[in-house]
Amino acid sequence: MSGFINSTPIIQLFLENPLLAKRYPEEGYVAAVVDTGYEGFVAVPNKIFHRLALDQLHQERRTVMLANGVLLNSTGTYATIHLLNPDSKLDGFVETYPDLDEILVGTEMLTNLRVILDYCTKRIRLAKCV
Repeated sequence: MSGFINSTPIIQLFLENPLLAKRYPEEGYVAAVVDTGYEGFVAVPNKIFHRLALDQLHQERRTVMLANGVLLNSTGTYATIHLLNPDSKLDGFVETYPDLDEILVGTEMLTNLRVILDYCTKRIRLAKCV
């Protein structure tokens, strides 16, 4: 279920490597943190990146700046994100970097959606842009 964990907005999704027919999680959906401070599309822990076999595709290296100003090197490639609500799929750059322990949804993915965060009711609403 999308909503909040404490004051952190989360959405439900699953990731797909359509070229090698890999999916994470194998069934259902997983919670991902909506991180408006992250300007990328989606970042995943290294374990998920490998489980999707994204490390077997052509990869690009990028530099990611964390909120504290630390620069990290990331590795990534393109994959498909399937959202639970709204039921839709988006293609974009999925990357990983050291010590990442949660799935992050960044502003590059959010630009394709209308996002309403309601901290009073602890609800998040996503809709396709019209």
